[in-house]
Amino acid sequence: MAKKIFKMKSTSTNVRYKKAKQRGTHFLLTALSRLAPNVTKEILLKRFFKPLSYALTPLERQYLEKGTSFHIHVHEKKIRCWKWGHGPAILFVHGWNGRGVNFAYFYKALIDAGYSVIAYDAPAHGYSDGQFTNYFELSDTVRAFFDPSHGFDIQGLIAYSMGASAVINCISKEKPSIDAVLIAPALKLKELLFNHFNQHGVPKIVYQSLVAEMERYYGYDVHQDNPYVLAKTIASKMLIVHDKDDRTIPYMDSKILSEKTDNVDLHTTEGLGHKRILRDKAVVDFITRYIFNGQLRRDDELMKNITLIDRKQKGKKILCEG
Repeated sequence: MAKKIFKMKSTSTNVRYKKAKQRGTHFLLTALSRLAPNVTKEILLKRFFKPLSYALTPLERQYLEKGTSFHIHVHEKKIRCWKWGHGPAILFVHGWNGRGVNFAYFYKALIDAGYSVIAYDAPAHGYSDGQFTNYFELSDTVRAFFDPSHGFDIQGLIAYSMGASAVINCISKEKPSIDAVLIAPALKLKELLFNHFNQHGVPKIVYQSLVAEMERYYGYDVHQDNPYVLAKTIASKMLIVHDKDDRTIPYMDSKILSEKTDNVDLHTTEGLGHKRILRDKAVVDFITRYIFNGQLRRDDELMKNITLIDRKQKGKKILCEG
């Protein structure tokens, strides 16, 4: 009982501290935005739009060393890219704080099957230029690979988290007829971003001003170009792979979208969370099989037959919905 009471008091104290911190931040940023708007903007960019870096794994380093390096330019930033193999290209699009080689577990099967694999570090990520970036710029980066002047033969897209958001934006604008797999997509990105601002006490008028400036510069609208809205306008088939235990991006957003949209199939996993899903062998096998079978839209019987994939690893299972 004493432990329970202590835990309740500790939780209550933490809540009060968090709310006090939010009020303090709100007050300071409100005052600062009036006195020094450019300083306020810089603070928000550093806090919310500057990706973190991390060390590559041995497998990721190995692929970078063996890949053919090249670059493209997006908004005057040099975007570092790599290519492996020969043949029709599968483009991989990483998430926030990620790297192009985060999909290393997918590459071998695709290369062995006669595909080439293209991956890149998004703006302000890894070896690419920039300190800050955002959803709009990430979207323009994906769209750059469909510029005919580059000559990329992109036949498939596999994207993760916020990278999947950018892919949805790209498909809605460029309308390519290709296979698309979205892993743990951030569908309600506007809501996630605005909630993040609110949780940290950023005044609404302050973050709305910054977002409006980005909208004007990149030519997008945070409401109309919200991935959840755009996904409903896309005619081509898309596969979403999402884990029920994802604590970063809500699984229910993917489930509801798949139930309300004919062009979206959902493959549900359990026990993998947000990050381990990219390294799970059963997930990798399922997605590569999806690509190999022409997105499964040309083989409805295969989708019907894939009702359950047993994962003996730690007694977990992957369920397939579709």
